[in-house]
Amino acid sequence: MPSKERFEDAWFFLRRFFRDPGQVASVWPSSRFLAARMFRDLDLRSGDVLMEYGPGTGSFTRTVAGLRSEGIDVRYLGIEKDPGMYDFLVRRFPSLDFVLGDAADVLTHCANYGLPPATAVISGLPLMLLPRPVVEMIVSGTQACLRRDGVFRTFSYAHSYPTRKAGDLRDLMSQCFEESGLSAPVLRNLPPAVVLTGRSPRPEPALAGLEVAYAEY
Repeated sequence: MPSKERFEDAWFFLRRFFRDPGQVASVWPSSRFLAARMFRDLDLRSGDVLMEYGPGTGSFTRTVAGLRSEGIDVRYLGIEKDPGMYDFLVRRFPSLDFVLGDAADVLTHCANYGLPPATAVISGLPLMLLPRPVVEMIVSGTQACLRRDGVFRTFSYAHSYPTRKAGDLRDLMSQCFEESGLSAPVLRNLPPAVVLTGRSPRPEPALAGLEVAYAEY
């Protein structure tokens, strides 16, 4: 990406952070090194469904646009809650689909777009800053919308690793997925980050109250 475009993205991101720090949670977009780690080993192919929570200014979305330019026709849906960033994304990536909405309603968005179970879901949301019930809805909804061999990836900043909320998130991932684990720190990111991966969603809802959503999807 040209340096001018990177600066424009970073400046826009910074403005959105000061407007709503609880929603944006960072002062700088994710680096290409973190993006590479988020997509590592996903092996996406034409026809696969990839969803992204909180695309922001498109730090991860650029990888999807790159796959499409290489002839890998991934079916993409970005779910963005911030109206300003949603407008930015629609202008920046006119060939991709975005919905202005909440990742907690992921199953509704999947139904509205007629999406089959997803191969992968990646998240740029600050899950540890969100209320516990919202995080449970997001992670368990992701568990329901993925293929049986699907992958969910999210990240958090390395300094948050020892916190109770980080531990709660890891426990929730282990409840919803057959396999889960953390990457080594991605040091070339501001601030350094770790990537949390859940693989192979468990066949039954891990949390009470999700039975109906599972049956419908």
